[in-house]
Amino acid sequence: MWRVRGVKSVKLFTSIAYHEGQREIGVGIPLGIGFQTQYFRGRLRVNSSIQAASFRNFAITDVPDNYYRVTTLGIYADFDFFRYRSFSIFLSAGTGLSYSRGMIASWWDIDSGSPISERTFNKWYPLMYAGYGLRIVPRKSRYAIEVLLPPGGHVGQNSFQFHLIRIGVDFRF
Repeated sequence: MWRVRGVKSVKLFTSIAYHEGQREIGVGIPLGIGFQTQYFRGRLRVNSSIQAASFRNFAITDVPDNYYRVTTLGIYADFDFFRYRSFSIFLSAGTGLSYSRGMIASWWDIDSGSPISERTFNKWYPLMYAGYGLRIVPRKSRYAIEVLLPPGGHVGQNSFQFHLIRIGVDFRF
């Protein structure tokens, strides 16, 4: 059933992500949802999605404390370049827009010997995306499982980077 043109599905996913922006840097666990349509007997899948996460600079010690959220809207295309029965390896590419907002907490600046006060920020980042992964589609099933592997992620202007390991499930209508 997954190899029929025009099959539509809902994509649910979670990630472990490292994010770096113009002022912020952190680690978080984004959650996302998307809508997907497939073409060419299921080899090409186009999806639009939204994902959101809270980030902190957990285990990153050379930067001030960051507390912020990132919301990303994107359009992505996945293409199976190798498929054998229920298993495939796919390439993914896309584009989108991320909105980062939050706070950089007070900390002590070693170079100047004085404290730096809290400041808030918000920033829009246009982005490009590339990645690859594994996909398992059990025959006669209403679901598919995807694992997006590193290196892969979003990049954009103003030092924007968003690297992730993503696990997702697609539910067919």
